[in-house]
Amino acid sequence: MMTKALKGTMAAAAGVALGLTGVTAAQAQDEEAGILAAGDVVIEDPGIRLNGKLDGLDKKPHANMIALDPGDGEYRTVYCIQLGVPLKKDNAHEERPWEEIPVEDLPMVLGVLTLGYDGTNAGELLEEAGLASDDYGDVTQEQLAYAATQSAIWSLTDGWDLSTSDPTEDDVADEIVPALQEWLLANAVPVEEPEEPFFDYDDTDAKVEGSTVGPFTVDTNIDSLSFEQPEGATVIDENGEELTALADGQVFSVKFDKAETASVTIVTDTVEWTTQAGRTFVPVDAEGANVEGQRLILAEEFTEEFYYEIPFEIVVEEVPSQSPSESPKPQLPVTGSSLTTVATVGGAVLLAGVAAMVLMRRRAARADWGSDA
Repeated sequence: MMTKALKGTMAAAAGVALGLTGVTAAQAQDEEAGILAAGDVVIEDPGIRLNGKLDGLDKKPHANMIALDPGDGEYRTVYCIQLGVPLKKDNAHEERPWEEIPVEDLPMVLGVLTLGYDGTNAGELLEEAGLASDDYGDVTQEQLAYAATQSAIWSLTDGWDLSTSDPTEDDVADEIVPALQEWLLANAVPVEEPEEPFFDYDDTDAKVEGSTVGPFTVDTNIDSLSFEQPEGATVIDENGEELTALADGQVFSVKFDKAETASVTIVTDTVEWTTQAGRTFVPVDAEGANVEGQRLILAEEFTEEFYYEIPFEIVVEEVPSQSPSESPKPQLPVTGSSLTTVATVGGAVLLAGVAAMVLMRRRAARADWGSDA
């Protein structure tokens, strides 16, 4: 005698997927998994050459004014955060969390960036530091602001020592760059790593009852993610009432219309997230593995749009009953595991899906540096 048993896989295969809108979405479709492209890294201006010492040796690096397309088709100001290693030409650059960046004092670096030049505020920065002038000679206020900010960052990340007697190869820069660097370092305070948007949910208590899979508890730093009910199922709260949005701490379940094999995906509405300065990028090879080379840090904030896709699946299978006299007990036909075990397996799949979501947020850029620093 055979009976039908309901098996909930809960977020089978994909788990939580992040969709990116606009330019970023189009670029993402053309990339291999885990290396979703941003665009190019370019030198917008050769900047000012600095004079100083690195590890006790005389060095003359250019404070090249570098910009990165982090995924929205617009170039954003970035800075180098490892002077002692070479810049990598024609390498993709992927975003990495701070814990994966072999650089000291990143909170103070971000503190300098918060005060320093972000690609738009050169005049205001020089004015605030008491260094504004009516005539900058052969250099621009943008070059001065960038060079001082870059020099201050290198002093934190690499122990770079800007020369006091001959700091640059320009008379105006000789006066302003050291003074602005000193002002930035004197006034900066540590700033912690900026948050990325995340959405996850806890399936510890989830199980399958009838055609309902859940409950799940939302874990997110997004205020609210609204959505329309998926076709073939209803997202409900603890009281069985329909939900139209998910926020941090919300408990929800997915109730399928019928107790039969089916898949549904919750697609949230598009939301905006302001990406703060301080995101870090590393050069990678064709397989996406880190390579030794200059790391970059984002200097200006920008707004991006995205949405989440949250798939669920249930499967109805034929399983044997235990005996003619006993009530049928749902079991997996191969392993004999109970549905509670199935829920646990679903949770493991879910965690793999969340990891995939994180990879989807990685941004890559093709570098074209011009001359090395």
